[in-house]
Amino acid sequence: MNEFNSAIFFPQAENICREVFENISENLFVRLDIRTFDYNENPESSAFVSVVLQNQLEEELKHDKNSTVISAPFLDSGKIVFFILFLTKKLMNSLSEHQILYEKISESLFDFLSEQWKSDSTYFYNGSTSSIIIRKATDSLVTEISKQCCSYNDFALYETINLSMLNIFNSLAFLTYEKGNAEGLIHFTNQLAEVNFLFEFKSPEKYGNFSMSNLRLIRKLLELSDQKENIGIISDTNTIYGIGKPKSDENLYSVSFSKDHEWTLLKNSTELLTMKNNLLVFSNSLPSKKDFMKYAEKIFPNSEKITEMYSIIMAICEQHKGTILVIKKNADELAQKYQDLAILTKKVELDSVNVKKLSSIDGAILMDENCICHGFGAVLDGLDSGCGNRARGSRFNSSERFYTQYKNENDTDFMVFILSDDGNYNFFPPIEKYL
Repeated sequence: MNEFNSAIFFPQAENICREVFENISENLFVRLDIRTFDYNENPESSAFVSVVLQNQLEEELKHDKNSTVISAPFLDSGKIVFFILFLTKKLMNSLSEHQILYEKISESLFDFLSEQWKSDSTYFYNGSTSSIIIRKATDSLVTEISKQCCSYNDFALYETINLSMLNIFNSLAFLTYEKGNAEGLIHFTNQLAEVNFLFEFKSPEKYGNFSMSNLRLIRKLLELSDQKENIGIISDTNTIYGIGKPKSDENLYSVSFSKDHEWTLLKNSTELLTMKNNLLVFSNSLPSKKDFMKYAEKIFPNSEKITEMYSIIMAICEQHKGTILVIKKNADELAQKYQDLAILTKKVELDSVNVKKLSSIDGAILMDENCICHGFGAVLDGLDSGCGNRARGSRFNSSERFYTQYKNENDTDFMVFILSDDGNYNFFPPIEKYL
């Protein structure tokens, strides 16, 4: 890639990286770096040189304040090229249970960027690029799992039988049975001796493959599963063997379906990814009690109810419904200002039980630093701050405008917690700033 095209390439590449990781968690992506090393020797020895250079980069970056992900090197026009992602270390640690998926997303992202680099592409950024990269990563993960579970050693045979597990799962999530949405469990294993069968099929080959052409039967069999008892359809991603319960979760892949067109892929009972309405859902892990205490004590230094605040926020999250919680010193004055846009109440102390009642309806809850509620159902407003995020919904953007309008210069005595319907959360001021 020449110097001119390189200058055009970088801002587009960084925008794509930012959009990809914004889908996972706000403020996760920090920056992208591109390292190139001159190499004009025998191409056959480039692999060895690349390993040495990668080890040097890992040594150089191991003490960086951010988490770093280094791409596989590639040779282009006499240069060995590396892409390096810098991600917020604290957030990466909180997302560790989804590490396999994030590795696939990074690989998919690096593959895309290296293709554009090698082809000397001038303009390659568009609004759908990040979605394509995430979709490719999800496909890659599900396909790899299918390969591991399939009884056939010849993966080419598997590919002719079952082109996309992802399409099967998405289709099952929308397929009804006697007007009921899909709900149930599927276990993937080729170790049939490690399964306690409730119903084992006498001739499995007669009932068709685990494929798009057999969706109706698979959907019907889901009715026999029981998620609470860990009982599900048993398949190796090719053949359906019956209904049963694995003796162990070790090295076991499963897919659970919920009634709201959602499915979750699990390994050893740990969630790897969730799809809802054919879209990948990322839920950032909530802060620990220790981290929240550290954060809230700086915002409300005189409050003696920080522990109770944390309990209230945890209770809101259990509702799995979008909610806004406004915590402000002198919240009674704010409630009076919003008396035409909220339902005002006499003073009542909120706790992890009664707050669930308020969070079940639309609008923000108005609470002071001592956990006293002064109103609920508030419609927040605020001046345009110029910092909106088109990728986020009205709940997030109205909260950001509201916070920006009423915050003080020290960012104290005022906090806004936003829980989205997809399970993601945000704090204003940003919690990462204090940790």
